[in-house]
Parts: sequence; structure tokens; C-alpha cells
Amino acid sequence: MAQRTLRSGAAARSASPLCRLSKPSEQQQHPVSYLCVGRRSRYLLSIKDIVRLRATCTWLRELFGAAQLRDRLSHSLGLQAGLRRVVNGQQVQLLRFDDDHFGTYDLLAAVCVMEEGSWVEIGEIIDWAGQCGNCDLPVTLMADDINTHGDKTAYSSVARVLAQLMVVGRHVVGLQIFGHANGEVRAIVNPPLPPHHLYQRHRIQHDPPVASDLCEYASLSSLAKCNILSLFACTHQPNRTLTRLYRRVGGGRLDGLLNQSPHTPVAGCTTTLSCHGNVRWLVLTNSSDPFVAWITMTDRNNLMSVAVMTTEAPVACESSAFKDRFPVTTQLARVTLGRMAPYVFDGQVDDDSDDDSDGAISTAMAAVGMIWTTTATERAAEVYGKVRMHLPTRGMGTDQSNQSINTGTPQSV
Repeated sequence: MAQRTLRSGAAARSASPLCRLSKPSEQQQHPVSYLCVGRRSRYLLSIKDIVRLRATCTWLRELFGAAQLRDRLSHSLGLQAGLRRVVNGQQVQLLRFDDDHFGTYDLLAAVCVMEEGSWVEIGEIIDWAGQCGNCDLPVTLMADDINTHGDKTAYSSVARVLAQLMVVGRHVVGLQIFGHANGEVRAIVNPPLPPHHLYQRHRIQHDPPVASDLCEYASLSSLAKCNILSLFACTHQPNRTLTRLYRRVGGGRLDGLLNQSPHTPVAGCTTTLSCHGNVRWLVLTNSSDPFVAWITMTDRNNLMSVAVMTTEAPVACESSAFKDRFPVTTQLARVTLGRMAPYVFDGQVDDDSDDDSDGAISTAMAAVGMIWTTTATERAAEVYGKVRMHLPTRGMGTDQSNQSINTGTPQSV
């Protein structure tokens, strides 16, 4: 009985993993290999370490094969909070990989792309494009997308958001980015003109340059989101309400919104974008809303135009106020506008007693208006006197129409 117990114990020991490690062939393995075997421990190494180990330790390559890299890619994608949204109480992934058709090197490149910096800005672009119908969610990346950049060095040689946009851009209408052999990156498919092409600026020294209009955006993500918005506004017919206000009215809320960074979150907004230093858009809706609404703020010499735009279906007749026709949009915009909402939706007029700064501005503007009116009146009288002195008589053959035009000049002035 004792012998049978002894034998069964020996058999159990020989079958255990610890005993199997005592084989001569197993003893020759490097201790590092045991750190990379477990599902949790394989995430201890950075992707840079994995690339180095694969390049230098050929006997470790099997530990970082397709199956392990696929798990690593799924894990890395899950860590990017900027690529997730909550829609109707459910979490929605904005980006995914078609990794079932990825080879080992495609998977390795995908992990590098996913772990090389944050994807928050690209997540905002994809989410906004999904709202406007410029892409299907989630955006699915193929092997060709991952291989847009030749290698990790090429990927890191351009700005992070631009490098990421070059990967996902072809899946979003109007955002495909094209790289060219001369290192130039363009948002149009046309390659750069040859050096000796006839259509060149300053082809002849005294020829005027080709006319152009430069638009300055706060960031690359603002440019991308603005392109999406421009296309949406051209292909849809949003309703709007427009109000003009001094930028410091109502406690300076408009001034604060305009001066903020486009990456600063705004209450009640899903994303923002800016250009020219005096224009800002505030998006009010998200993917769960059946319509798209946003606020456009434009500053012209401290006089701001505030437009609330929406594709919400109206619930009242056309003659009704904006807030009655589009109640959901109005409710969303009130959160963002804060103290400015009554001026935009309720017809409130600025009161000098609102605060000292507003009162000073209003008084100053009133004074300027009075001075301008007085000067214009005096100038009109002076011009009128000169016109009267040089009026021709009827006997000189001047017709009645000329007289009426001349005598009407002071009225137009």
C-alpha cells in the first residue's frame, strides 16, 4: 500500500509543470521567456522592447507571434479612452482593426500605431464625422491603412495627429491625406507640379502671383472638423437664429468662449473648432441625437455674431420663435451660452446696469455714435451749401432729373 502511494506521488510530481521544467532542454531557456508567457505578464514590456527582442533574440519571436500580438492590439485599443463613446447608455467603439486578416508584421505595426500617443483628437474627428454622415461607425482599419507609413520612423517623422489622420483619413469623406515622394503631404489627390511646369507662381519675374486666400486654423483637428462641417452645411439646409452682441455683454461669456483653446472642453458641447482667431464653432449634439446642431461665433471688431444652427425637425409653425420651433436645440444651447442665452433666445437687451464694464462699453459706444452723428450732420450741411452754390439754372439747359439728383444729395448724406 505504501509502495503504491509512493509511486502515485512520483507520477504526480513527474506530470506537474514544475517537474517538467527540470528537463535538460527546458533548463537552457532564458529566464526572460517566463516573463512573457502569461496573458497579464505579456503587457509588462513596451512595444519598443518587443520590437528590440524580436530583432535581437530570434528564439523569443515565437512568444510574440500573431496570437499574442492580436491580444496585445485588442488590449491597447481598449486603453484608448478617446476612441470610445457612450451612446444611449451603451459603450460604442469608434475604431476597430480587421486583424483577422493581419499578418504578424501588420499586427506589430498596428500595435506600434495604437500605442504611439493619444488618439483623443482623432476620436473627436471620427465621432463628428459619424454624426454628419461622413463615415460609418466604427471605422475599420485594414492592413493597407496600417502600411500607409513605410515604417515606424516614417510614422514618427510627422505630427502625431497628422500621422493618425493619414491612417484613418480614407474612411472619412473629405479627409483623405496623400503623401508624395518629395515628402509633401497634401489633402488633394493631385501630385505637386513638376519644377518646370508652365503653371508656376512667378514664372516670369514681373507676372503677378496667383491669387490665394489663406485660412489659419487653431489645430489640424480643427481643420479636419471644419471640413466636415462645411460639407455638411452645403449638403443640408439647417435652420438658424442670428444675434449680434458686443463680446463683453453678459459678464464676458462670449469673450471667454472665443479666447479659449479649441481643446478646452466647453459645458454642453461634444467638440469645438476654431479658425482665424476670431471664429469658433461649438457642437451641441452627439451620435445619439437624431439631428446636428452647433453654435457659430464670429468676432468683428468686438461686435460678435452668434448663430445657432440646427437640423432638428420643427415642432411649431414657421412664424413661431426659434426657441418654440426647435426646443431641444434651444435647451442644449442654453447650457453652453449660460448668461448669454436670454440675449439669443428671449430677446433680452443689454442693460447698462448689468456690470461696470458693460456699462462703460455701452456708454462709450453711445458717445461715439453721437459724435459721429453730429459730425455727419455738420458735414452734410456743408456739402449741401456747396451744392446749392453750384446748382445750374434752368435756363442753361439742365433737365429736371439732374436737378432732382443734386437736390437729393443732402438727404442721402
